[in-house]
Amino acid sequence: MQKQSILFVYVNYSSFVKTDFEILSTFAEVTKYQFKPGKGIFSTGIELLKELLFLIFNGYKFDSVFIWFGDYHSLLPVLFAKIFHKKTFVVIGGYDVSTLSEYKYGAFSNPIRAFFTRNTFKYVDICFPVAEALRKKLLLINPKTKAETLATSVYPEKFNFSDYERPKRIITISSTENLQRLMVKGLDRFRELAIYLPEFEFVIIGASDTVKTYFEPVPINLILLPPQRFVRLIQYYQSASFYAQLSRSEGLPNALCEAMLCGCIPVGTNVGDIQITIGDAGMTIEDWKPEVLAEYIRLNHNNIQLRDRARDRIITHYNPDKRIRRFKQLMDIMPE
Repeated sequence: MQKQSILFVYVNYSSFVKTDFEILSTFAEVTKYQFKPGKGIFSTGIELLKELLFLIFNGYKFDSVFIWFGDYHSLLPVLFAKIFHKKTFVVIGGYDVSTLSEYKYGAFSNPIRAFFTRNTFKYVDICFPVAEALRKKLLLINPKTKAETLATSVYPEKFNFSDYERPKRIITISSTENLQRLMVKGLDRFRELAIYLPEFEFVIIGASDTVKTYFEPVPINLILLPPQRFVRLIQYYQSASFYAQLSRSEGLPNALCEAMLCGCIPVGTNVGDIQITIGDAGMTIEDWKPEVLAEYIRLNHNNIQLRDRARDRIITHYNPDKRIRRFKQLMDIMPE
């Protein structure tokens, strides 16, 4: 039996996007297409033209189109597939159904992006929100969209740990190049928490030079690092006592899952599916109260049972086998 052929459209080849490419490749021939948006309408228009030409000359080769995020890059592949009776799938990650107007964040905070994204949801066959909170947002935008919550997954064997006794270190990871991203990911809160816990070392991984001024005055116990290579990132996970996800808007944060697999005790805010991910392996708070998190962290720094609980929770709930089975099942039941 001939394998299905899938066009895999994405913007950034992040770890969870890479994982989906690997998952789909277990049962299909997958071709990657990267949309590379620049700043401004002109550069984005050039990318859209490139995408259109690619679809005209290559789109007929594929049985289905799989797209990470709804945005500028998603509408043309979905429309093309609709015209030629191809199957279409879009993974909803968070930005594509969000509007935080005070930070100008989210696809629906920009009318042009909103047009592309809304019409993607109108014509796509199935959306895969990575979190239940995102499915609810999606259905508010378009109640007729067919959507099924399907959490992203990680391969547990890539993330391990042996040390249960850890230094007093708390980390968070976010590729951050501007104030908007800083505020959405709650890195200002991370800085504030560092002030409440002077005896702990706080590390932000992914902060560019352009955003470092926003942390000034930088607390003496706060370290700002640029993005790290995978091997080095694992080392940070394995040496940290806690991982903090203090976002104001979120879907299912992949770095949180990776950190939990490496034995970090998780703490976070109750947005998106952070609370569902953390469960009883750590703590989430509804309202921003750093003193509450500070007390929990002090009490549980040496709670080694939570490290095993964190890893077991991710293995149980975010196993790649579940995503593989569901992708195959859904693609098989779609009408030709």
